[in-house]
Amino acid sequence: MFKKVFAAMLAGLFISAPAFAEVKMSGSFFIKGNANQSASKKIDNYSYYESDFEVKTDFIVDETTSAKLVVEAFDENWTSSSAANSDTIGVTTGVSQAADKTVSTTSGTAVSGEAQNHLQVTTATLTHKFATGTSFTGGVSGNRDSWGTLFGDDADKNYFVQIDQALSFGTLVLKNEKIEENELTDDNLDEDGYLLGLKTKAGGFDIMPAVYYRDNQKDDKTEARFMVAATGKLGAFSIESEFGYADFSDDKIDANEGSVFGAWVDAGTTVAGLSINAGILYSGTDDAVVYNVGDELCPMEILGDDILIDGASLVRVKVAKAITEKVGVDFSAAYTMTNLDDDYKTATVVDDDGDVSFKYAFDKAYEFDANAFYKATDAVTLSCGIAYLDGDYADDSSFPQARIDSYAKINVAF
Repeated sequence: MFKKVFAAMLAGLFISAPAFAEVKMSGSFFIKGNANQSASKKIDNYSYYESDFEVKTDFIVDETTSAKLVVEAFDENWTSSSAANSDTIGVTTGVSQAADKTVSTTSGTAVSGEAQNHLQVTTATLTHKFATGTSFTGGVSGNRDSWGTLFGDDADKNYFVQIDQALSFGTLVLKNEKIEENELTDDNLDEDGYLLGLKTKAGGFDIMPAVYYRDNQKDDKTEARFMVAATGKLGAFSIESEFGYADFSDDKIDANEGSVFGAWVDAGTTVAGLSINAGILYSGTDDAVVYNVGDELCPMEILGDDILIDGASLVRVKVAKAITEKVGVDFSAAYTMTNLDDDYKTATVVDDDGDVSFKYAFDKAYEFDANAFYKATDAVTLSCGIAYLDGDYADDSSFPQARIDSYAKINVAF
């Protein structure tokens, strides 16, 4: 019932909006078919579909005031049609990492599989610019502790308020994230994130230093992180980089305390019609503590996307070629190895069914990707690709066989 009322309200808003605001809409819709071979011989080859329908709407009231709404529909792996007809929404209760695939356990669904989040608002923000050069932005968005590049960023949605102040030498940014509000009457049970950053320019580069502090008062845990990102051109090379140092404190578990360093550098150039990128990633470790790479930076189809690379080092080379105006291809190769000591890389997790898997998926691994693209029209792109992953588990035993992911995809942008 709620979804029907919400859809009607949204439609009414779109219809009536031109009376008081300029409305700009854009979006995309893709359907992707996957056929995979698991790294574990215990799991048969499997195939499935996935999709995502995303609509971005900007409501521009005037030069100083605007609002943004991003809605996604059926951003999920397809399970069964009964799930698409059900009003019951699954709740993910656990996630474990394995070299074969990421395994999720859910509750509250009419069928097994991933949570069926048929319609969700991923961003709802308002922005107002004051005459003093101050901008206010607030609401909900999937940008927890995001800064600089995608390195270290998480897509988790959270409520936030942010102040941007224009200065003669750049822009000062202050942000408060409301990660958890346990009791409206007791701030001692809250979890908040605070960011203080500066965006400036120097020598053709955008320089972005920041300090981020996360305070989990309920569990007596804190994180203090210093980050600096730099992006720009250096001769014929485009550079994207971010460096960070994080200190973790936990009054209850000593193994969760430590200080770690993280870095991501990617350099790209064009040689003889080939677009070439070389990237290096490092996520430092201190006992059980790792520098958070996050789930937004995905250097490869599998590594960094389906398999997290927290606590690891990775090198990647990518080569892309536009064959015609409509056809393009790219090839990538990566090698990664864990930075964790043996006692911590083999830590295990147990799901609701009692199945045990390693918290970290690998000791070392390598991956090769190949993709092809065809631009059928200005709006429609067809693509296909294959990813090959092999290596050793966290206990140094070899994968029983290589993991192979292949896909075919159609995407429309509007």
